[in-house]
Amino acid sequence: MRFFTTLLYTLVLSSTGFAQVDSVVVSGRIRNLSARLYREAPTVLIGRNNILQASRELIKPAPLNVDGTFRVSIPLIYTQEELYFNYGRISTAFLAAPGTLTIDLNADSLFTVAVPFRFGGVNAQVNQQYARYKAFEASYPDKPDAKKLSNDISGAVTNTSFVLLNQAFQKTFRAFAAKEKPYPLLARWIEADNRYAAASFLYDRLIVGEDQRQPTALSDSISLTNGIILTASRTQAMNRFATFANRQIVSKASQQAQRGLAVNKLSGLILRYGKNLTDTEKARLQEFAETNAARNADLRFLTDLVRRNNEVIQSLVNYEFLIQESRKQYDDDRREYMTAFWLVNSFPILTLSQDKLLYGYARPQLINRQLGESLDELYRLEVKDSVVMTQAIATLDKSGEATTELEVASGVFVTRDKSGRTTGSALFDNVINANRGKVVYVLFTSNESEAGRQASLDAQRLRNTYDARDLTIVYLPMLTSDEQPVWVEAAARDKLVGDHLLLSSSQLDDIAGRLRYDDLPSATIINRTGKIIKRNAPLPADLDEARKAIDKGL
Repeated sequence: MRFFTTLLYTLVLSSTGFAQVDSVVVSGRIRNLSARLYREAPTVLIGRNNILQASRELIKPAPLNVDGTFRVSIPLIYTQEELYFNYGRISTAFLAAPGTLTIDLNADSLFTVAVPFRFGGVNAQVNQQYARYKAFEASYPDKPDAKKLSNDISGAVTNTSFVLLNQAFQKTFRAFAAKEKPYPLLARWIEADNRYAAASFLYDRLIVGEDQRQPTALSDSISLTNGIILTASRTQAMNRFATFANRQIVSKASQQAQRGLAVNKLSGLILRYGKNLTDTEKARLQEFAETNAARNADLRFLTDLVRRNNEVIQSLVNYEFLIQESRKQYDDDRREYMTAFWLVNSFPILTLSQDKLLYGYARPQLINRQLGESLDELYRLEVKDSVVMTQAIATLDKSGEATTELEVASGVFVTRDKSGRTTGSALFDNVINANRGKVVYVLFTSNESEAGRQASLDAQRLRNTYDARDLTIVYLPMLTSDEQPVWVEAAARDKLVGDHLLLSSSQLDDIAGRLRYDDLPSATIINRTGKIIKRNAPLPADLDEARKAIDKGL
């Protein structure tokens, strides 16, 4: 299963800092568009993937004109990319390449014909045949069943496991190919997609199991260089591989008698990024960097320097250690992928300054063009609105340890007491009392998990369905005191309008008994008079159910 994080983005390309990328212009028309349908869905959405983050689908909106036409330019990093057309309840994947591509539909037959799409431009014949294949697949009676496959392919993950699973995933396409000869590009697209789906299936087994062996057939099925087509399935498989590899690297490193960076690498990092180093310290570091040797007393000296520059150096040390260990187990292609994957997955739990530091360190190490551009794309999204993020932190820092409904960005209010003198219950009651007369939707969440980050974004969609006088969102993130700036920056960047209650672990424990949350993320609904009416309420992604629960408090 693929989990999507949907966000609207504007790609900013400049001649300094980021390379120019190719693009495809997607245009088309929804014919016979009625006024009612236009009011219900005035925008077409075009989505695409990034090979470093399977959980995030990058979406660009294309507003419909009154005659049903639309036009949007989509950046492309790979030679061929699987994109996604979404309009209301209608959606399809299609294959895009640089140039122009058209998609036409007839509103009168959207739900009455098996293939409502008509493609033109680049890959027109392939996309039209793909639409026919998906219609065939929907009615094919013997599609692969995940539960049955889990039972059939049990035990250790082997080369045979992969071969059998790949054959099972290819079965539907083989049946279609017997009925209609596929274009070569279509065959490459679907067969690769199925192969990656099989790889993801087995990597999931390896991740949750005890077996750390990676069969050759499975390992060979994924690579940065074995395909020109970027699909959701390929992205998912690469992510699952990197997750497995991370588990493997950490496990093996924990068994080593001596763990840590090589002396020359650590010395080089301190020389490059350390602050306020004396000439004597620089000379000793230069010697260590050249000789890669140090005595025990020298190691204490290095440790003291790391501690002195902890905020800057420690994140680099942790990151470089993973890269160092990956070199021992994987080839350059896979190591390079993990270098970028680890960084992207660290973005949500690092401050803006740490993101910039690690990006500047990692980016020159990426030789693969597509991988570098993929990292550039996600980094741009992470640091967008950096001015707003920086101002939010400055406002928070000026306020001192205790704040009550401090507006750090437009509509983003922070309440906290880092000193711990105010209990969690008292801080919670202050926020609830300030919102008397409204229903309060409390979201207990975290920026460390994809589910938590997505729930935070979804809560804004829920909020936007109500008048501001009727509903307010209270974010209750699970954080340590040191992690509070990360949350505030993300709230400012993502425009998480509402109250943000930043509590320490002991302050969270103080209110745990009242909220009695079962999971993370979790939600609680409080009515206009301040009474809890629903614990473990529907999460904001379940919009209809969440609204039903909220409406009971209005």
